Amino acid sequence: MENVCEELHSTQKLKATLEAVIENPHEGLVVVDEHCHVVMMNQFYLDVVGRSLEEVIGKHVLEITPGSQLPETVRTGNPQFAELWKVREREFIMMRVPIRNNGRIIGAIGKTLFKDMEVARVFTKKMIQLENDLEYYKEELRKIHVSNYTFEDIIGVSAAIAKAKKIAARAAQSSSTVLISGESGTGKEIFANAIHNSGPRCQGPFIKINCAAVPEQLLESELFGYNEGAFTGARKGGKPGKFELANRGTIFLDEAGDMSLSMQAKLLRVIQDREVERIGGTQPIRVDVRIIAASNRDLQQLVKENKFRLDLFYRINVISLELPPLRERSDDIEPLANQLISKLNRDLKTQIKGISPQALEVLKSYNWPGNVRELGNILERIINFCTDDYIDLEHLPAQLVREAGLQNAVDGPHTLRQGLIKAEKNLIFDALHAAKGNKMQAARALGIHRSVLYRKLAQYNLPEYEYD
Repeated sequence: MENVCEELHSTQKLKATLEAVIENPHEGLVVVDEHCHVVMMNQFYLDVVGRSLEEVIGKHVLEITPGSQLPETVRTGNPQFAELWKVREREFIMMRVPIRNNGRIIGAIGKTLFKDMEVARVFTKKMIQLENDLEYYKEELRKIHVSNYTFEDIIGVSAAIAKAKKIAARAAQSSSTVLISGESGTGKEIFANAIHNSGPRCQGPFIKINCAAVPEQLLESELFGYNEGAFTGARKGGKPGKFELANRGTIFLDEAGDMSLSMQAKLLRVIQDREVERIGGTQPIRVDVRIIAASNRDLQQLVKENKFRLDLFYRINVISLELPPLRERSDDIEPLANQLISKLNRDLKTQIKGISPQALEVLKSYNWPGNVRELGNILERIINFCTDDYIDLEHLPAQLVREAGLQNAVDGPHTLRQGLIKAEKNLIFDALHAAKGNKMQAARALGIHRSVLYRKLAQYNLPEYEYD
């Protein structure tokens, strides 16, 4: 008796639950058998069709709602979702699904998805907004993990840079690991971007990490990720590492020579096995990643000093690309400067037209220990304060002029300045003499704008010479 009572109690609870589900005041529900006769209809649905329960039970559904598609669902067994249903001037979004028993269709269910179309419209707007938000965040994530540069962005006409671009273009067509070496500021990241963008993985992510900028205790979790609860403060749900994020794409390990020996051993395992294991994890994760490493340090020398693993060096040095410093390709300074000026004009909303020949000679004579990065920094500093059309000697930093290689001919910075001014005066005088006083022709010969020539004449208080 106790068992019977308990089973009866459970049955009553189940019955009450089912009745609550069926008599939901916000949704209409109708059930038909294999002959499309109504066997169940809740009050919401009855109110919509304007009938009582006694009037509909056992009737063919088409007698109740002539436009019903439930007979089609029973006949074909194909469900219908988000179908528009109009009855007595009211519109609803309907879902129709077949009822099966042992593989045979024994009926179908029709159900409204919303109380009315206004609720459906609100729901649709929210869904559209969510989709738009999702697309926005996807695009923002894509921008973060996208490669921004191509070989067209690598400016230079020198033989050294042409050779580097040729090797990089060949490397782009391969999937082998690349080691880019060169001084700081020579453009290693731009070359890595260009290699990725020109290869078969260009549609995949480009993930970069500066191994020298991440603290040693955090580098492992950044590269390989971690599982939830792996350590105090670990994010709920865990976090994927850079290698996982770079799957089917490229990972750029900048300043790889600054990794500790223990981290080098873990990186070697990833390269060999093509799988990573998160901190706190037990299952390896397969990754399909191309590795491009870069270093401004001599890795071969570090190997000799036992600061870099020889086996890892061989693994990452499959394709070797060495970038020349700027001092070894002075022919590239003019196109680089012009390209940087154009970019800075866009960023700073300025209108600098170029560099005078005299200032350009100083730039070419300078040693550039910071390479292209230093050149960009100096030009930005100059443009922020330059009010003339062209960058001239007077706009260049005094230290740069002093160290430009001309100091051997003079005693000090003031004498150098005087010598440069005297040389510029002589150039202007010779140009005017050759042009027989025609200032437009003289300016063209000097490679400057006529307004700059007039300003120089006034600045140096040059007299109006008579020319025969």
